[in-house]
Amino acid sequence: MRVPLITMLTCLALCGIKAQTSVSFNNLGNATFQNNYQNPALIPSEDLLIGIPVISGIHVHINTKTSYNETFTNEGNTTLIDINKILENLQRQNMVSAHVGINLFHVGVKTKNKSLISFSGRERLEIDLLYSRQLIDYIWNGNEQFTNKSVKISKAGIKGMHFREFGVGYATPINEKMNLGARAKFLVGFADVSLPGNFSANLESNSEVFQLENTEVKNFALRTSGLNIYKGNEGNLGSHLLMNSNTGFGLDLGLSYYLSRAYTLTASLLDVGFINWKEDNESDVISNDTSFDYNGVSLDQLGTVRQTIQDSLIDRFNTTKNFDPYKGWLPLKGYASWIYHYNRNTDIYFSGGTRLVQRRLKMLYGIGVTQKFGPTFTGNITATKLPQQFVNLGASFAVKVRAVQMYMAADQVVNFSVPDAKAFDFRFGINLAIGTEQDGAEDIFGKRKIPGAKGLDTNAFLGKKIKTKKREGIYSIIKKQRKRELKNKRTKRDNTVEKKSLNGRSGKKNTDED
Repeated sequence: MRVPLITMLTCLALCGIKAQTSVSFNNLGNATFQNNYQNPALIPSEDLLIGIPVISGIHVHINTKTSYNETFTNEGNTTLIDINKILENLQRQNMVSAHVGINLFHVGVKTKNKSLISFSGRERLEIDLLYSRQLIDYIWNGNEQFTNKSVKISKAGIKGMHFREFGVGYATPINEKMNLGARAKFLVGFADVSLPGNFSANLESNSEVFQLENTEVKNFALRTSGLNIYKGNEGNLGSHLLMNSNTGFGLDLGLSYYLSRAYTLTASLLDVGFINWKEDNESDVISNDTSFDYNGVSLDQLGTVRQTIQDSLIDRFNTTKNFDPYKGWLPLKGYASWIYHYNRNTDIYFSGGTRLVQRRLKMLYGIGVTQKFGPTFTGNITATKLPQQFVNLGASFAVKVRAVQMYMAADQVVNFSVPDAKAFDFRFGINLAIGTEQDGAEDIFGKRKIPGAKGLDTNAFLGKKIKTKKREGIYSIIKKQRKRELKNKRTKRDNTVEKKSLNGRSGKKNTDED
């Protein structure tokens, strides 16, 4: 059962999901409780972990193909959208992602067998918009340039949701090599905007009259929940944000596998779950029999963008409206890391992060070095490759003074400029972490080193320091040692015993002679 479980989690984490975030923070290992959110099998060093509401965990992530300077232009006191500039910077497939996470509370307690039991609550906002360059070109310039051509917009999609999660987690060492962890989550949803993951559409224009015809639209339903409550048009926003009937369940899974003294594999699969949206629902379903002339739009003022597209394009489709409940799946996430333990305090990480949105797949990669400076400071520098971005550097650290721990992590930190930034990932938090043993030496499994132990982790043999070639389990492999010369040192006790022995023999000889 062990090998299939490792293989399954690793393959799912690396191969099946869309781009994840915070790879430099992931490479901190088990330095903070928040790392347990990314892999439930990681067990921090401390015996008691307490999260300070809000400030114990703040996470902001943004990823877009165009920066502010590549999207807008200023003419006098007016800010205009520059579509031509946008089209110049887009690639074939693009996305806009904005994620915000706030830690409401967490409590983690380590048991006698070094297992971790945890309780947590988080507020989460996740928005992902997927679109093609061809779709933006079509909306802006109209269908004349696409005569006798098919415009495929099946790779477009949107998934935006605001929800809260309450989790109960458990991580435990299965044996000397493996940790397993899981977190069960109760979810409460507040707002949702989404398209079905199997949505597809092909648009074709007539060569003579430039009309949009031969449209093929499948499974298009723009679903929303909670938007009228947020606008104040119905219901009570305060009670809605406290508790409502939009509920669901989720599950996080993780493992850490100690391959050898030199290598460790970690993998996790997160947000396996759903929310049943029942309150303030509204779905617009597009029919498949639409034909009209479309000549493009003029997007100038920011405030007119939505209404202009609504009037000139969306409202021309034949739509029906319903208010039925629907099930929305969480965007599936995953992490995996291959860790090389260079020495006791230095680890080299080869990491991947993934995320699934609307059945679209992309990858994130990172190679980094994590260095520990005693029990108080852990730092990491990682080269990261985010989707639709160039390679950049990320950095993270966790520092602890007595029972107070602070951590910070950021990706895309080199040459960062807000007007020119296309991606940014930032984490910050202050925790209470209590009960670490004085030597503070633990591996990612949460196993403490025995104070004063010789040989295995102290590079000592028979009281002398030596160089260890490698370690296998509980054994240290060292070079063949030269034979030690036995020095002929006689102690005072040895001399006394020998003198008494000689005296005894002398007395016996004299008696025989008499």
